[in-house]
Amino acid sequence: MACTGSGVQIPSAPQTNMNLKYIREIFNQTKDLIGSQSAIAIISVIQVSFVVNQLGPAKYGAVVLLIAVPSLIFRASHARNSDVNLLVLKDGKNFYFESIFFNFITGIGSFLLCIVIFTNPIIINSSLGDYFGIETLSNVLLIYLLTRIIQTFSETSKSILIFHNDLRRYSILEISSVVVRFIALVFLLLNDPSVENYLIAQSIYGITFGLFGLYLSNKYRDSSDFKIRHFKAYSKSIRSSYGKIRYDQIIGLIPQHFDVILLAIVVDIQTVGIYQFAKRLVEPINYLVVTFNPWLQNKLKSEDKDFNITSFLKRILLPISILLFGIYFIFGRNLILFIGNEEFINSFEPMMVLLIGFTTYLLSFWIRQYLLFADLIQFHAYGRIVYSFVFLVLAVLLSDSFSS
Repeated sequence: MACTGSGVQIPSAPQTNMNLKYIREIFNQTKDLIGSQSAIAIISVIQVSFVVNQLGPAKYGAVVLLIAVPSLIFRASHARNSDVNLLVLKDGKNFYFESIFFNFITGIGSFLLCIVIFTNPIIINSSLGDYFGIETLSNVLLIYLLTRIIQTFSETSKSILIFHNDLRRYSILEISSVVVRFIALVFLLLNDPSVENYLIAQSIYGITFGLFGLYLSNKYRDSSDFKIRHFKAYSKSIRSSYGKIRYDQIIGLIPQHFDVILLAIVVDIQTVGIYQFAKRLVEPINYLVVTFNPWLQNKLKSEDKDFNITSFLKRILLPISILLFGIYFIFGRNLILFIGNEEFINSFEPMMVLLIGFTTYLLSFWIRQYLLFADLIQFHAYGRIVYSFVFLVLAVLLSDSFSS
């Protein structure tokens, strides 16, 4: 029994045992994802340290800005296509090749739009064009954009592995792609610390993620070959969900990727590098979301009656968030100096502001999944509209203080 006479409530032994049992149960169900995402988080921190020290703030800011534009376009057309296909699988339909072809089409469309933007004389002759280095990066940039098309295939793979609860293969896909990218970055940047080599390493990652994902998910494909009538049926079945999810994703891209573009316009490329470094330091929190997302989607897909989101929030997400905030607040400056160098010490304040946003997302990411499987994803988009509006208003109001 809990002791309350002193005014302080001490958890009883049975309650503590129940909490430990619950944590152990969640761990056993997600251990493959926890292992892979923990490794990815460690590799990512090492990678950030290596890249920023090799490139420096200015070059790092340039490559961040260069990648931001294709990321905006490709994510607008295909991000979360895995959710679209997962809903189709939930309805008992399996359009393996049709889903891949659909991702290929969206990838081609995004590629062509990127080409239009990067060959636009207005952009090339602007200050952004100077940051991009269009003239010297044209061939490498073209390769990078082509590999982004291949990377879209991973959306099909992820949805199939989540649907079949094959979280081990899902984890292998994630960790292997990141390891390949890390090795490529180390090899290429040690040879020549240039923006071009950074893009080549990212291209290798895109190819690995896209093609290896198809290999891992191939065992679950149906026996039928690609047929036009099947593709028409697939397109019809995803029309509603794809539109809603695209709306949700496009609205959310404004604060996710427009921040670095806005900084490049308002201040300078070095500030972009410092800001992105701060963002990279808190991004490992997102790996927790990536860990729990496939597991949660599988729970909701199967309509698991034993799963209680309130318990998950109170016993898992809230304690983790409090612990992380304390660690970053106490050791943040030491972390910056350990991973980067004194050139990045000004990233502490941006890091703490970003930390608030990332921990809030960790505490609330499950809401989107509930809305998705209840066919109410448009309400998540409404929330993102408010979020994006606040972001743009604050960006305009605060830009003067940054530019002064």
